[in-house]
Amino acid sequence: MDGTLVDSTSVVERAWGWWAKRHGIPLKAVLSFSHGRPTIATMNHFFPGHDHADELDEMARYEETEIEGILAVPGAIQIVSALDRHPWAIVTSAWRTLAEARVAAAGLPVPKVIVPVDEIRNGKPDPEGFLCAAERLGVPPEECLVFEDTRPGIEAGINAGMQVVGILTTMPADQLRHRPLIRDFRDVAIRPQADDLRVDLRDASILGLHHRELSPEI
Repeated sequence: MDGTLVDSTSVVERAWGWWAKRHGIPLKAVLSFSHGRPTIATMNHFFPGHDHADELDEMARYEETEIEGILAVPGAIQIVSALDRHPWAIVTSAWRTLAEARVAAAGLPVPKVIVPVDEIRNGKPDPEGFLCAAERLGVPPEECLVFEDTRPGIEAGINAGMQVVGILTTMPADQLRHRPLIRDFRDVAIRPQADDLRVDLRDASILGLHHRELSPEI
């Protein structure tokens, strides 16, 4: 969700900003680890073994009520609309209340299937969330297509046996270490073909853009 469908960068940076300042940690260091991971995973990374319950509650209250500046990633609304009756899901490191609030704030429809971090045991890069979404959608993992903006998310999709497309909205290409890559959803065209979907990408590479066709039936 965050960074893939929803641009919540300003909110996320403000939320982690006060936490980083409180603990005397450079914000850049916090953000470089936190993207794509559950909040508790980041707190445990910097302060293992500590009780983070109070700060988690404080962070949750802030993020659930702070929606100013939240936008849809360019092209996301058009791509979701193109899916029409085809199954799609959101698998996110946010909890359900926050996920639904941000999706709505961005002007996107809330899908029937959301797999938030508070409803699974293992967050990304573990594949549990993606496998759970595939099961609920009734789609075999190998027929699922994942769009991810972080390396932990990409690893989760790959570990789930799914096709994965990286999106350059949060991290640079050298950190994502994946192909194919797109700048945002304006580089994606989805066309229904009977009961299937045809997905065409303009693959962003270090040398520029070139067209790539990704599997005629997904």
